[in-house]
Amino acid sequence: MTKIKNKKVKIAAFDIDGTIFRSSLLIELVNGLVKEGIFLKKAHQEIEDDYHAWLNRIANYDTYINKVAEVYFKHIVGCKSKDVLKIGKVVMDRQKKKVYRFTRDLVEDLKKDGYYLIAISGSPVFMVKDFAKHLGFDMAFGTALKIEKGLFTGEFAQRDSYNNKSRLLMKIVDELGISPDWKNSVAVGDSATDISMLELVGKPIAFNPDGILVDHAKKHGWRIVVERKNIVYDIKKFDFIHYKNQ
Repeated sequence: MTKIKNKKVKIAAFDIDGTIFRSSLLIELVNGLVKEGIFLKKAHQEIEDDYHAWLNRIANYDTYINKVAEVYFKHIVGCKSKDVLKIGKVVMDRQKKKVYRFTRDLVEDLKKDGYYLIAISGSPVFMVKDFAKHLGFDMAFGTALKIEKGLFTGEFAQRDSYNNKSRLLMKIVDELGISPDWKNSVAVGDSATDISMLELVGKPIAFNPDGILVDHAKKHGWRIVVERKNIVYDIKKFDFIHYKNQ
């Protein structure tokens, strides 16, 4: 990791899935791996009930995405890394423009303003890095699995990004050798797992937040932004209905 000589740096840290990307990199990868025969079709069958429960709004998204992750970790064991990475690139080429306008434009604006852009996601690291590179990020971190003799073992190489984004972000800036300007730094996320990262900065943005994040953001006076269709709502004071199972 190359150290940055400029000692006072404004950071812009972004979650990816549901924050910039209008889906989940992991979900799209699993779909691609099943389509190309790298994963057995039963991988989709194992996810189907949770997917429809979420789609019909009788269960929450976290249950669904956790099931997708469980199935991915199960079926990736023994897969050739070259095959998985190849499918990852195919999926990325097809999906990389599926983004939200607000966060896409915000990334561009912050980059022009000299912010150091960092993407932190729980999705597979090779997908996160490809996506972040496409958008012009300076650095990207995702969940990494061990590869031995060209095969995925299913064991984690590291999982800091998934478990604690604030800890990983602080580790990154420490290894870069910089003193971050936290007061003027920005962080953007859409779910409860992003709260610790948003708490580090002076300019947190809860974007299309889930129920837990919206409660936390409202309590602490954070900026809340919602994008629906071709309209962006920058919400200051509002009342809302929070369905507890969503």
